[in-house]
Amino acid sequence: MRNIEINISIGMRETEAPVTERGVERGDDGVFKLVLDSQDEFNIDHLESALLQVNYPALRATLSDYLEHASKKKPANKSA
Repeated sequence: MRNIEINISIGMRETEAPVTERGVERGDDGVFKLVLDSQDEFNIDHLESALLQVNYPALRATLSDYLEHASKKKPANKSA
């Protein structure tokens, strides 16, 4: 039986991209992102909120994709 590895990568960087107007966006590469105004750079509450907002849809999408893939596999033969 194979085990399940879970990993998360989070990044924050400066960008010239416009501030996100409609919440978290998912790019063509599958990456979820949110662009904050530069005034939020040192506002821990806004940064924390943004990280949580980006994480939730990313976690849900990963879980959904994994369960969809796992459900297509042949069930393991479990003996009592």
